[in-house]
Amino acid sequence: MKEIYQKIFKNGLTPNSFYVLICVKEKIIPDKSVNKELECSRLKADNWLNQTLQLTDKSIIFITEIDGYFKKSKKKTSKSLMGPDFMDKIKGYVEIFPNKKLPSGKYARVPAKNLENAFRWFFENFDYDWQTIYKATDRYVTEYEGRQYAYMRNSQYFLRKQNLDKSFESELANYCEYIQSNPDDEIDYFKELIV
Repeated sequence: MKEIYQKIFKNGLTPNSFYVLICVKEKIIPDKSVNKELECSRLKADNWLNQTLQLTDKSIIFITEIDGYFKKSKKKTSKSLMGPDFMDKIKGYVEIFPNKKLPSGKYARVPAKNLENAFRWFFENFDYDWQTIYKATDRYVTEYEGRQYAYMRNSQYFLRKQNLDKSFESELANYCEYIQSNPDDEIDYFKELIV
């Protein structure tokens, strides 16, 4: 908030004059506590308003810049990112994984509540729906089931894994991309290795 006031003062405005600019933009009458005639004459003199009390390009750009501070601060909720029943969807994702320890010694399933932040990251960075996520996850688990789950990632690391350079990668995103690119490709469950 301090930064906004500093920007207003730096541009030769007062909080009241900025308020009048907003009122002009929104086409509302300023509150009686503000001397609108005085403020309008100052705004016209400094080229914030034209002679017909319309916003100038200078004032439109400035108001848009100040509005940007408020739009950036709005954080998307889990519900808006993942849908209203997101926790049930995350639980459905977890249940695709086997309910056992993997050969690595880690449990294949991570509690759904522990995955909420990872799924927030996933939905902020990728544009896949839950149906595609389920298909991709099922394909991944089925592939590793034939190998007795050797080297399979658990439900958390399949979704999002942090690299040494602090960046993240998602094997789930790779599988989702494959599912979307090859919608008719199915796993051959009866594949045999012939030597």
